Amino acid sequence: MLITSLLRVAGGLACATLVAGDGATIFDALSNVHSETKELQSKVENWNGDLLGAVPIATQSEYVLSSINDATDTAKDSQPLTAKEALDIASAVTTLATSVNGTMTAIINAYDDFKHLYIASIVLSNLETQKSASSEMSNAIIEKVPTPLQAIARKLAAPVDASFDQAIDVFSSSN
Repeated sequence: MLITSLLRVAGGLACATLVAGDGATIFDALSNVHSETKELQSKVENWNGDLLGAVPIATQSEYVLSSINDATDTAKDSQPLTAKEALDIASAVTTLATSVNGTMTAIINAYDDFKHLYIASIVLSNLETQKSASSEMSNAIIEKVPTPLQAIARKLAAPVDASFDQAIDVFSSSN
């Protein structure tokens, strides 16, 4: 618990909040979430399964959460998007959905290692927190999309939730 608390504080200090504004700032915020997510995937895939090696994964997981929260704040503070901005952001959402899927697959593949170290429940908690934050981010962005495009935006964001659900299901099976 102490390590997790310290990592949350460190993660919050290390990730700068993005400046709110328009479609370009939302795009940049989503690109940051993508970068942090890909870094988490890399750390999980390169992990040798020992407890000490799990610390960088936990730290990176907090960076991902912080970037998601920053993107949510950016979206909430932004002006409504134009149709062109919404289409530009659609490409960032599609890219993010792909990176989230890859990261969740890596986490699922490492399930036995997390379970062996008795930290699968911690990973599950982090996944649930990140899914909730990700849903909040998606909703904040969708609210800024022009009304006629919101149904499409929801469909573009759906694979992110599906990827989280798959990982959560795997980690929930042990509890």
